[in-house]
Amino acid sequence: MLGWREAIIGKIQYQQTKLILVHDYDYLLSDEYILRKLGSHGFDIIRFDDSMTFRYLYEQQYRLNSSSPQLVIYTNEDIVFPYEFQKQALEVEMDLQHIFPKFSAQVIRQINREDFDALYTVHKQYTGSSSDQETLEYIIKHLYKIPYDVMDSQVDLYKSLLSIHYNNIDLPLVVQNFLVHEWKHIPAYHKVPLEKIVESPTFFYHFMEQKWAEFVKEFIQVQQTQIKDTIEVYQSHPLLDGDVRRLMNDLFMEGFLSKVKVSSEFIPNWMRFGIEKDENEEDVEVKSHHLREKIDEYVQNATLYKDWQEISGLIGELKLTAILNDHHKVDIDNLMETVNKKFMKWMITQFHTLTSLPPYPKPKLVHHIPHVIDKERKNSEKVALLVLDGMNYSQWKMVQKYLRGYQFLFEEQQVFAWVPTLTSVSRQAILSGNIPLTFSQTIHTTASEEKLWKSFWENQGVLKQYVAYQKSLGKEKYDRKNIKALARKSTKVYGAVIDVIDQFTHHAVLGEKSITSDLKLWLETNYLVNLLDDLIDNGYTVYLTSDHGNTNATGIGRISEGVLVDQKGERVRVYNDTTLYEDAVSKLSGLKWSNVGLPDDYNVLLADYGQAFVPKNHSIVTHGGISIEEVIVPFVRVQKNKGSGLGE
Repeated sequence: MLGWREAIIGKIQYQQTKLILVHDYDYLLSDEYILRKLGSHGFDIIRFDDSMTFRYLYEQQYRLNSSSPQLVIYTNEDIVFPYEFQKQALEVEMDLQHIFPKFSAQVIRQINREDFDALYTVHKQYTGSSSDQETLEYIIKHLYKIPYDVMDSQVDLYKSLLSIHYNNIDLPLVVQNFLVHEWKHIPAYHKVPLEKIVESPTFFYHFMEQKWAEFVKEFIQVQQTQIKDTIEVYQSHPLLDGDVRRLMNDLFMEGFLSKVKVSSEFIPNWMRFGIEKDENEEDVEVKSHHLREKIDEYVQNATLYKDWQEISGLIGELKLTAILNDHHKVDIDNLMETVNKKFMKWMITQFHTLTSLPPYPKPKLVHHIPHVIDKERKNSEKVALLVLDGMNYSQWKMVQKYLRGYQFLFEEQQVFAWVPTLTSVSRQAILSGNIPLTFSQTIHTTASEEKLWKSFWENQGVLKQYVAYQKSLGKEKYDRKNIKALARKSTKVYGAVIDVIDQFTHHAVLGEKSITSDLKLWLETNYLVNLLDDLIDNGYTVYLTSDHGNTNATGIGRISEGVLVDQKGERVRVYNDTTLYEDAVSKLSGLKWSNVGLPDDYNVLLADYGQAFVPKNHSIVTHGGISIEEVIVPFVRVQKNKGSGLGE
């Protein structure tokens, strides 16, 4: 597995100096395997992105700690490290050109780092020049496996893009531009919005939904009139291609494509996956079986954070399908126990590596979110971040399906909440753009959120008077006059907390079914639809996320420790005193959590999966722990389809 990583690790692992400063302009250290390998050799790795945060962390954990491990501090920016570090450290520079010398460095710098393993393999076989053109032609054919120069039909285009987007392959901009340039001259693609469907999975899926809807409508018309044999009419239609149909069926079952609403007796069996109707037992069984099989396959091979993000999305669709259809509860509970057994082990051993990864090009942890928003913000563009407090992935799937009915489109990513998955920890991390260690004075409360939100944006150059924040939204009837982003014309940055889902969670008498029912009723008030509409109509680029999810748990008995414990949650207990904490760990049923990114006096004991520190056998829906339902949450850019069918 080392491959291209060997040269990177070799520059560091044999160094004897206590402090190593790394200039990594090509994001080569942004790799889980490298971080793990260096960690196994006794190195701590910290990314230097904010001097104040870094100094705080360094002073707290390293400066006076003689037993601390060797420290690697790396930066992705062209900065000069403080002199006090330079004089005692070895400085190292990483260079992508040394790893892929045959290719154009300008092109390779744009390739997703997660594709470097495959790139390293095809690089060995490359015999061309290092020109941009030859490098591009080669990697498109051999890395991305797109036969762009022999494609001439819509079937070819659909198959290629379905494969790319379904497999979450991020084509760099230079590759997108190359493909569009090559394809725009092909007659079959003249009426296709190539730029949008190559660039964006969201727009491509919406495009395919439209093509499917048109096909179904025409199919039914032909069947009803019986003028010609249906097979004769559609034998050359691109949606009848076997590979296209197979991939689209998977996308319908996994919730990526919206089904067509029709009422007709002329729908053949092979089309049923793309038709919305009251799902019968057979349809639900087929969908659930497909999702369970895929989750099983992914879990067996999961080693990286992205693997768990993929699994989280599938679990969200599976659990929502099960709740809405009251289907296979025991089977899914067993599956979730299997998934979480492995996920929680990964969290305990690997979560710390996420804290060393950069926010770009995609956020990994919730505190990366405002940094990504700021990086994507152009000039004086207005931005809004809506935090749906306590929303897990199955609840997001429900919100998403409802909003799709109002022509909203979504660029969706997934991020990890901070642990413990408590509002005061993870939501403050979002709004501060910082790790919990930096807000140790307020870690038990949410009272400082507005101050933290405004402080973050002031550090990015946005004056406080142009930043607005409000919380506890969603319970009242929607009135745009009560929304600060709309009431104050000077607002450029808006942060808001909608906490209805968290309220539903803590009052869920019938568990997840109660939350689903309450969420459905709330969505039908159109509070969220109206808020999104108004923000977008007023020029805001809108993002939506959650601070943590929620999960089912059964009580293992209340624990009576009085003042010995500093924070008592249903799935987490926090101790300021280390001795008391170690004593609790030895006596109580629970998981000891490392305090990575947390204050030194914030010692965390977590309930095991499916358990809570509440009266014995009492069933609740709650949060605070490290199940996949609590930890992985959506981060979504919300757009509105305005008329053309593709947001044009």
